Amino acid sequence: MIEIEYKKLSEDLKKLAKKIPAHWGRIQNDKTDAKINMFAIKDFAELEEAVRGLEKSEKDYYRRRWYLWKCAQCDEYIFCLNNNVTENPNKKDQEYDIEFNSDAALRFDVKGTVVPREFRDNIKGIIVNPEELINFFYTQQSKGVRNNLQNRLFIIHHSAIEQKREIILRSKWEFKKKVYSIYAQHITKDTALNTFNSCKVDIIYIGERLNGDLTFFIQSK
Repeated sequence: MIEIEYKKLSEDLKKLAKKIPAHWGRIQNDKTDAKINMFAIKDFAELEEAVRGLEKSEKDYYRRRWYLWKCAQCDEYIFCLNNNVTENPNKKDQEYDIEFNSDAALRFDVKGTVVPREFRDNIKGIIVNPEELINFFYTQQSKGVRNNLQNRLFIIHHSAIEQKREIILRSKWEFKKKVYSIYAQHITKDTALNTFNSCKVDIIYIGERLNGDLTFFIQSK
């Protein structure tokens, strides 16, 4: 992705965020996935044209799935604006997304997510002791080829106002630029990271307070 592509896409995602329901609704399945080639769609206008003839539930499904996929690409792009962060040069390689400080030990798969419902009543607790949450992410939310194989940097989006606003938090790009810059300067070979089996794990919380202010928290020290 280059700068002009990022600017167009990031604005598209802000618009799309307002159309996406808080929850998935339709469950992913091969029959629905075969209706359009989502991964060939480059922008919001093209997406809307592609889903025009689908049922509302299918439109919501594709909008949400495309939005989350493209937000992940923007997250990686923003990280790589920092001089000490590089993307994986092999687009087909599933081992990692970005690398810090030209250090192979600091390669991470970047995973945007939210606080699972099992933990939403104990936000302060999981920030203090994230081990159970990390275990949940690796064992319950990673069922594919990439399961348990690589270091992960979780970007957790959480709103104290209402859960549906967490979709919008994913596209708060200017705030994320500041947070990711701080993180890029924070992480070194000596940073105390959490672990899962042999994997290194860290968490960045992107939060929204009850008054609407944005906040963040970096798990590692």
